[in-house]
Amino acid sequence: MMNPFSFLLDALYPRRCRCCGGPVDRRRKVDIGSKFFCDKCASDMHPIESPLCTVCGVPFPDGSGDDHPCFECLSQPPGYTAARAAVEYKGTVREAIHIYKYRRLRAMQEFLGPLAAGGARDFFPDADVAAAVPLHRRRLARRGFNQSLFLAKYAARTLDIPLNLDGLSRIRYTRPQVELSSAEREENVKGAFAVEGGDFAGRRVLLVDDVYTTGATVRECAKVLKKAGAEKVYVLTVARAT
Repeated sequence: MMNPFSFLLDALYPRRCRCCGGPVDRRRKVDIGSKFFCDKCASDMHPIESPLCTVCGVPFPDGSGDDHPCFECLSQPPGYTAARAAVEYKGTVREAIHIYKYRRLRAMQEFLGPLAAGGARDFFPDADVAAAVPLHRRRLARRGFNQSLFLAKYAARTLDIPLNLDGLSRIRYTRPQVELSSAEREENVKGAFAVEGGDFAGRRVLLVDDVYTTGATVRECAKVLKKAGAEKVYVLTVARAT
């Protein structure tokens, strides 16, 4: 039976899907998307599945064969050990990440966080410390929070490992990567990160970010983590552009 207060709320202030604008039933509390999305949009996610590159995690378009390193990773190995994403960067997840980052709806972590947590459990159970891709203090002041840090908290809690909060830092202000070409992204983040006092030596680091696009940012972060003595650097993102 519907709570009278919920009925009144639905009548006066109907909850709308953040993706399509359709109605969302307040009584529905069955999945991680029920607070923000209608049934159709909440299920509109595209898991990244094999076959895929065993290094960068990109799925192969033909959808056949075994997992193996892609040509790019063989010809120019990235600084990290392996990268994985839970879902493709499209549809509802893409909208959720945009709302989370640019409209500053922190509650959206309730939808995205479990995706990061599931990825940590499924892909990198041997990680022994987590870290988030950091924001420069100027951008952090403007946005008010680091979206990747919230996601890293979910992943660290799932694996029951410590979360290193400030060992990896962004020491140079950079232009938003979304504005740049692939080559410009590489140049933009060069020398932008440093390890300052974080104990990563001999550790298997789980580096967490929201989206893997070209990989320029996580490659640069991985480079400084490896220089600081990290045994392995695993890259975990909620979504990946394909």
